[in-house]
Formats: sequence, structure tokens, C-alpha cells
Amino acid sequence: MKAEDRINVAVVGLGWVATNRHIPLILRNPRLHLFGIVDKRPERIRLLTEKYPWLKTSLSEEGEMPWGEHVQAVLIATDPLNHFALAQKMLLAGKHVLMEKPLTMSLEESQELCRLAEATKRLCCVVHNFQFARSTLLLQEMIGQGKLGDILGIEAVQLSNPGRRLPTWYEKLPFGLFYDESPHMFYMLEAIGKGNLQHIDSTVIHLPKQNTPLSVSGQYICGSIPVRLNMNFRAPLSEWHIAVMGSKGIGIVDIFRDILVTMPNDGLHRAREILTSSGSFISSHLWGFAKSGLLLTRGNLFYGADHVWSRFVKCIEDRDAAPEISTARGARIVSLQHELMDLSSKFELTANENSGNK
Repeated sequence: MKAEDRINVAVVGLGWVATNRHIPLILRNPRLHLFGIVDKRPERIRLLTEKYPWLKTSLSEEGEMPWGEHVQAVLIATDPLNHFALAQKMLLAGKHVLMEKPLTMSLEESQELCRLAEATKRLCCVVHNFQFARSTLLLQEMIGQGKLGDILGIEAVQLSNPGRRLPTWYEKLPFGLFYDESPHMFYMLEAIGKGNLQHIDSTVIHLPKQNTPLSVSGQYICGSIPVRLNMNFRAPLSEWHIAVMGSKGIGIVDIFRDILVTMPNDGLHRAREILTSSGSFISSHLWGFAKSGLLLTRGNLFYGADHVWSRFVKCIEDRDAAPEISTARGARIVSLQHELMDLSSKFELTANENSGNK
């Protein structure tokens, strides 16, 4: 493909996700050309230009690109507080936009981006990547083929260790880390359940003067499927799992490892059924671990972000946004976040109630 036929991309925000996931994918895609980078930290720009000396650069907090006339698409990977202003600026400048989640800080901002994208005839898409991860696609295929039987319920569990690598800005968000991470759970639950989540009840437990809750739990219905979401932000491990329970068996997506574990219905739960289900668990986990490990060592484990970029490129070529990553979809997820924050029963632990856990 000729260089002039490729889509020139600029990356705004050079954090871990941009530099370790998105930029390698842009460089691998024959339809894309990494044209320039923008960040407010000169050391981040320096590190990338040492690797890729052809890059145009801009030291800016507002997404200024003096060379922007040569750019057709922009990845926005800054903190969510700046998403709306940057996306608005890029759309008005005639650029196609791909944004990290969450789309915006409010539903009104998301709706305005929908309107702007339509008015400017440009695409504005969101990185809802885990729904395209290898393990999630396998689970959806099993459901579609009836291998799990009738779907009886979905359980999602997120454990977050506060000691792991986290962005410096997350406590500035409403509900802190919940607002940054919950989009993954919400869009995956709706993708797997093939419908919209309907809020039934939810509870939030938090400490005084902390935006990030200790825990969040929510009860939903997706069509006729009961769904339960549990998130704990002070756990000793970081583990994200979604389990789909069917009449014939269960499928569990280990999101961080990109592994699908399956077990059959264990019937009367006798010794032979226990051994069968245990064997299925061990073999499917080991097989998934081997495949994900091989992809990781080869630098090819992208948790579905490669599918997002492929869809984004096709959207630009077809001038039509893919529903799974559209601004409308991003707005839907933002509405679910605010619904939980607004409607939950909230409990604050006092210092005495929490002292035994220090």
C-alpha cells in the first residue's frame, strides 16, 4: 500500500495503554501511519521519538497539533477528565476520533459528541476492547451454539488491588477508580447478555473522604437473564471474571489472562461428576494459559484492542460507525455508570468500623 493511501494517526496522551497497546497496534496495521504524538510531559515525548524518530511532536495539554492538517484520525488516551474537550476539538477540526473509556464525564457530554460526530460527518468511537478478546469471543460462540444450554444467569466479579499500577488521577473522578474501570464490566455484560442491563438494586460501601468505594454491588436484568455485578477496590489480588451459568454448564472468562474456563453441569455432585468438572476446569485453564502465554511472549496479546482498531479503520473507510464501539454505545455505558452512582444505597464506614482492617 502506498504511503499516501494510509490514514495518518496522531496519539494524544502517552500513558501506559497508549504506548504499550495502541501505538504497537497502529504500527502493525498496514492501513495506518503513526504520524505524530502529543503529551504534556516532555520526557514521554522524548522516549518515543528516540524509538520512532520520524514522529511529529507537540508539547501540549490542549491537544494542539501544529502539523494537524496532515492527520486524519486521532487517538485520545488522556485521563477521562479531558476526553470531552479534546474530542470536541478534534471533531470540529475534521478528524476521526477513537477514545479510551470512559467516553466522557457525563451523559450530556456523550450526547453532545454524538451530535457533533453527525454534524461534522466524522466518526467518534470508544475503546471497548475486552468484548473482542479471544476468550470473550469463544464464550459468545459457545453461547450461540447452545453449548452452555439455556442461560440461567451471569455473575461478574472484579477485585482490584490498590497497590497495582494505577493512574495518578483516578481519585479525581466521581467514585474514583469505579468510574475509570466499570465501563469494561458494563459493556461486556451487555455484549454477552445480548441486551440492555436494567437496574434493579445496587449498594455502595465507602470510607470518608475517599472517592473510590470499598465495594460496589449491583443487581440487574438483561432481557430475561438475572445479572449480578460485584466490585471490590481493596482486595489483595487484581482479578476480573465473568461467569455465564447455563443449564448444561458454565463458562468463565478470566479477563486479565484472556482465558476461558469451562465446566459441565455436575448433576448429582457425586465423586465422578466432581472429578469431571475439576478435570474440565484444569484442562481448559491450562490450555488457555498456554495460548495466552504464547501470545504474550510474542507481543500479540492485545485483549481485543486489535479488533477495535480494525473496526475503526473499516468505519472510516465505510463512513459508518460499528455499533459496539460507537459514541452512542459509549454514551449508553456512561448512563449505566451514573445510574448506579445515583440510585445506589450508600453506606459510609466510620473509623471504628474500619479499624480492624487496617
